[in-house]
Amino acid sequence: MAKLLYFFSLLLLCSCANPRKEIVAEVDGIEIAQDELSQSTKQELFDLLNLAYDIKMRALDDLIKQKLLTAAAGKQKMTLEEYLNGYVISKNGAAKEDVSTEFSSMLTKDELRNRMIQQLADSLYHKANIKKYIYPPKQPDCAIQDLCMHYRGNLNAAVTFIVVSDFTCERCIEFEKTLQLIYDKYHQQVKFGFINYAASPNPASLACEAAAQQHKFWEFHDAIFQHKALADSTFIFNLATAEKLNLNRFKRDLVSREIYDNQIRTLDELAKRGLFATPTIIINNRLVYQTNSYGELTKLLDYELQNQ
Repeated sequence: MAKLLYFFSLLLLCSCANPRKEIVAEVDGIEIAQDELSQSTKQELFDLLNLAYDIKMRALDDLIKQKLLTAAAGKQKMTLEEYLNGYVISKNGAAKEDVSTEFSSMLTKDELRNRMIQQLADSLYHKANIKKYIYPPKQPDCAIQDLCMHYRGNLNAAVTFIVVSDFTCERCIEFEKTLQLIYDKYHQQVKFGFINYAASPNPASLACEAAAQQHKFWEFHDAIFQHKALADSTFIFNLATAEKLNLNRFKRDLVSREIYDNQIRTLDELAKRGLFATPTIIINNRLVYQTNSYGELTKLLDYELQNQ
């Protein structure tokens, strides 16, 4: 596994750096360069790195649970086997009550034992104070700062936390609670960015961009996410009035071709750069892989802050 990660890391570095003009093939006298090959395979290599990361995380969790079981046995002055045998005997009756008669009859004695031990390990795992120090791979060329981005927090910070989100996505709306907690904790240390990513420009995203022309992007952003319902024209214009915007300018910007085209370009570019889902988090060009966990995200932020 270590060799696999090393190999893929080298390939990714080649794709991100300025590669030599090494020729890997010729077709009727037309050369194909190494940098073209690297560019065309970078997403596949990134997916493989994430697969390796998933394997390592699962293996790490198994090792942690094994350590916890061994430590629990040690506290009872028992070997691990003695401890597990005693646990299974003491819990056997209760465990059978938890399992339906039909399901229980389908399980062998060993399967019931393994199920109880897994429940014990899971229980110890959730109660333990666990810190993990392996991190997801960095997405190659995951730079999106040139697109329609808005920032707040410490605008001079070396650490950036970007959320690619959608005002009309239920998961994004729910995740906003976690993002607010993270912002409250780190806004003096981190530069926070937001970029809208939806199937197409919608009233909420266009209203935010129109409000941004009068320096009210974040007021609209927060209000729309807190609204948790369709941001229709009534809500949008009531919000514009409450924020004391110049309504004539706001109406003009809301239907601006320039703002609309800029959003279309942003949506197209996000797809080209390998972003296909919301919410997606990018911390210092690290595409955070399959987690919206407050604990995991703050761990990654702490890691980046400590390494500045």
